[in-house]
Formats: sequence, structure tokens, C-alpha cells
Amino acid sequence: MLRITFLLLLVLVLSSFKNDNPKMVRKVIAKNITAVLPEDFHPMTDQEIASKYFTYRKPVASFTNQDATVDFVFNTSATTWRYEDLALLQKFYKSSIQNLYTSNENEKPEGQQDQNGKANANKKPTENLSMIQEGIKEINKQKYIVFEFVGETKTDTNSPIQRSKKVYTYIQYTIVDEEVYIFSFSAPAHVRNYWSPIAQEIV
Repeated sequence: MLRITFLLLLVLVLSSFKNDNPKMVRKVIAKNITAVLPEDFHPMTDQEIASKYFTYRKPVASFTNQDATVDFVFNTSATTWRYEDLALLQKFYKSSIQNLYTSNENEKPEGQQDQNGKANANKKPTENLSMIQEGIKEINKQKYIVFEFVGETKTDTNSPIQRSKKVYTYIQYTIVDEEVYIFSFSAPAHVRNYWSPIAQEIV
């Protein structure tokens, strides 16, 4: 009897983990483009977009969860690329990602020297980036550049919005009719293990 009770409890526990995943539904994100998103994801408001993405170009589509901590964004590039140049595009975006998460905490005004008389040009930049995977994958006969990483943004003490935080990102790039499609998923790094398989299902 004790063994049966234990087995029933184990089944209930495993079922609870299985049902913990969000219900996924297919949503239209742009003309002729759909994505499978968690059911509770809703389009971002203009205020949410402005607080998270400091860019003059509004994303083509942007969704977030109920507490606005997990995001999915679809966008296109302003420049044109050939599909045959996907490997070159990978290098371009990798460099952009690295620059985004690289800072020089000891940076001084131009020409100023530290206590040892060394110019800040000799300071080694700090890369706040942990790359999990990168490469080119073929999905449904279409090749995609894939980057999965955890990056830490630098604290801006003068801004009420920009705070130092670690963010998990799964991003894919592909080229359609010389236009770059960008699918990006992001979540707080501490919930990466939960969202990582869901992110890969989405994009």
C-alpha cells in the first residue's frame, strides 16, 4: 500500500512539472509570418517598447508576458544582404553582440591618465558575455544564424530604467529576398533553464 501511494505521488509530481510549461498558440507577427508563442504573451504597448528598446526603429512585432519580463521580438534589418552571404552576416552580428556587452569600467576621459601614468587606451575592456551556442542551422530548408547567450548590461546610475542585469537571449537571423529577418527571445538569466527550450520552440 505504501509503495502504491509513493508511485501515485511520484506521478503527480512529474505531471506537475510537465504541466508547468505554458500553453503555446500560433500567432501572426507580420505578413505571411507566424510564430508559436505562449498563450499569455500579448503585444507590447508603445510605452513598454520605449522603455526596453532604445532605437528609432520600432520593431515589426513585439510581445511580452504578463509581468513584462520575458520578450519576443521580430524585426528586419535596414540593410540588404544576399542569402549566400549568411556566414559573413554571422560574423557581422557576432561582432555587434560582443560590442554591446563589452565595456571598460576604468574608462577615463580622452587624454587622461591613471595613477601609474598609463593612458586608458592600455586598459583591457571587460566582456560581460557568456556565449552558450552559435552557428548556422537549417530549419525547414531555410538556413538561420543562431546565437544563444547570457549577457550583463552595465549599470547606469543616472537612469531609473537602465539597471545592471543579466539577460538570457536566444536569437536567430535569416535572409529572405535580400531582407534580414531577426527573431529574438529574451528573459532574465535566473529563469534561463525554464525558458530556453521554449525559446527554441518559438524561434
